[in-house]
Amino acid sequence: MSSEREKRGFFYGWVIVMAAWLAMFVGAAASTSFAIFAPSLEDEFGWTRGALSLGFTLNVILASIFGLVAGILVDRIGPKRTVLIGAVIGSLGITLLSQVNQIWHFYIFYGVIASTGLALSYWLPTVATVRRWFMRRAALALSIALTGSGLGIVLLLPGINLMIDAFGWRTSYFGLGLITLAGLIIAGMLLKKDPESAGTYPDGIEPDPAEVAARADFSARTEQWSTREALKTSSWWFLVGAQLYDIALIGILAHIIFWAEDMDISRNTAVSILSLYVLAAVFGRLFAGYFSDWYMARFKISRKPILYFCTIGVGLGCFFAIGVGSATSLLLVCLLIGFCYGTGLTVFPTYLGDLFGVMNMPTLFGVMGLAVGGLFASIGPVLYGFIHDATESYDVAFIIAGILCLVSAVSLLLIKVPVKKKALPPS
Repeated sequence: MSSEREKRGFFYGWVIVMAAWLAMFVGAAASTSFAIFAPSLEDEFGWTRGALSLGFTLNVILASIFGLVAGILVDRIGPKRTVLIGAVIGSLGITLLSQVNQIWHFYIFYGVIASTGLALSYWLPTVATVRRWFMRRAALALSIALTGSGLGIVLLLPGINLMIDAFGWRTSYFGLGLITLAGLIIAGMLLKKDPESAGTYPDGIEPDPAEVAARADFSARTEQWSTREALKTSSWWFLVGAQLYDIALIGILAHIIFWAEDMDISRNTAVSILSLYVLAAVFGRLFAGYFSDWYMARFKISRKPILYFCTIGVGLGCFFAIGVGSATSLLLVCLLIGFCYGTGLTVFPTYLGDLFGVMNMPTLFGVMGLAVGGLFASIGPVLYGFIHDATESYDVAFIIAGILCLVSAVSLLLIKVPVKKKALPPS
């Protein structure tokens, strides 16, 4: 029985989870700091929302490109070194933002340097590493790690907003850079590549052959899917299409403060709504992590039910957002979208490992991020920004984003467990 196979003593995988949590905590706050700094830049320099959003879009595109680089580096030099390199580069970019005077400064420091470093240090390396350390509790472990990104936004960003009020945005950027550097260095020092290299098993438990045979995600763990092999499957492309909903999420995240101010909601109240939006996503992550692991173990079915809930729920939230005109209605919409968004944030990376195993997880996750982050997420801020500049409203953007969320749900329906082709015997 699996209980007889469990290794005694503390399982280091939970240290990996905590290290990932810390990297997420500081990295997410630095990455999404656009939402609270952009209004100050608009006020001081008169830059339009569309122009500022191009910096956010550049950040997302390069983060996805260097996310792929991060995946390759994690496989070749390990997560520790990858994160430490990224920590230095990313914190430098955030610190240099304190010296911005021209819009191109913002594009270089935030869109290029900060995004490159953060891509190497906080999202892909930690998510891929946590996924390697767990099987039975894969979604739960990821959900705990990913609460770091939510709580970083909930706790750090309001604190930085208070710093902006007290000391100005330049000093606040410098302070955020130092916080980012310290957190990422500590996290990086704690990371180890996988349980096998540390002399243990996933979850700290020797695999049970009967359980491996009964669950597709267990049997797929040791399959070595190359990028080329994965790209040749229809399941890969439907999984990419299932994440079109990211356009809605990143657009809202980038513009939520602007959107609130259009309704004459004070900036402090808007930041509080943003915090609650992200806090709802934190609860969504924990719910999805626990629930998807539970029903996978009990019923041996896929994680699709949670992902349907995510994509359809975000879509409904976008449609409900049309015509929102008060702080209360804005908060309710944000709570709905945030909770549903959180469920997908946990389960999509877990589901990738279910389908294609974890042996090549960092690289596959990087390639997936290049498509989802580099294309879909980068569209969101610009879509919302330029539609608002043209119509003085976000309603058209919400309609488009809501439809794309429904397309995501249809793509999920079409995903089947891929079967790795066996090499033909020599003739």
